[in-house]
Amino acid sequence: MRRLLSIAGLAMAVALSGCSLFDTLSPNSPPTAAITARPTEGRAPLHVEFDGSGSSDDGLITEYLWTLVPSEAWADGARAEHTFETSGIHPVRLKVVDESGLASEVEILITVENTPPLASCRFSSDSPVLGEWILFDASSSFDPDGTLIDFLWDFGDGTSTRGTRVGHAYTEIGVYSVRLTVVDNAGATASLVHTFTVHRGGGGGGCGG
Repeated sequence: MRRLLSIAGLAMAVALSGCSLFDTLSPNSPPTAAITARPTEGRAPLHVEFDGSGSSDDGLITEYLWTLVPSEAWADGARAEHTFETSGIHPVRLKVVDESGLASEVEILITVENTPPLASCRFSSDSPVLGEWILFDASSSFDPDGTLIDFLWDFGDGTSTRGTRVGHAYTEIGVYSVRLTVVDNAGATASLVHTFTVHRGGGGGGCGG
């Protein structure tokens, strides 16, 4: 008899609170967030598709919020996609919220490998004479996923210098190979070599990579 009165008292308290007896005996649990991503690594620019549909809840998931850590949320919905332009390890976070407002988060790491730079140059004379001041220009070189931080020139006559735009004059007739090496912000390099003859003529030309 006392057990029946206890159950009846519990039922009355639940009724007065506006909840169901089932809700009281089985409280809502927070959802479980889950992410799959394809691909998870590769060279920049890397396009990745994210899927959070594997997240689960004992009720209904009402929100999916995607964040490129540490930025603000950039997408919502069970699926999202993004193109990573820069190399590095990029955390991506998914937050899911259920109909009761309970939430959980999960994070995945996307590894973007550095893409090497491309070297390119032009110069003011392809067949200079002795003592002629030749202008070398590597400003058309570029790095697809970062920045170029150094330009190294080897003029093939035992001299070298660095800079985007440089000048040089040869003091002896001969055939010389000029090497340009560019370095990006991740330490990757690219080089090109152009050979020309120093004599008693003149002209214009260029080299590209």
